[in-house]
Amino acid sequence: MRFVKGSYFRRIAFILVFALFVTGSIPTKSMAAIGEAVSVDRLSSIDSIRRALETRLVAEKLSEAGLDKAEVQSRIDKLSDEELHQFASMTDGLYPGGSAIGVVAALLIIAIIALIALKMADRKIIIK
Repeated sequence: MRFVKGSYFRRIAFILVFALFVTGSIPTKSMAAIGEAVSVDRLSSIDSIRRALETRLVAEKLSEAGLDKAEVQSRIDKLSDEELHQFASMTDGLYPGGSAIGVVAALLIIAIIALIALKMADRKIIIK
């Protein structure tokens, strides 16, 4: 227990907490590479769009608009690579709540770090 109370251990714990905070605050889709446009993979964009179009809600809306699957497919085939990539990136937002596991994991990590900090400060958690 003496090791936990030492200033060396506290410094290491502070550095680890700070490193986790900095690493977690960096967005996954950052604009770090500004400059040349990234080459667009047409097939993966088409697959993403097809998955979105196969959902029941989107299929109903398209049929209400008077479009059938053949018309939609012909219009998708006529799109340029950049337009296809833009449309595929817009369809990624159709599935909200996809990162719930990440949020739960982050909350667990924060709770564990808080418990470690309380333990290092010789505080006790009493639940009645």
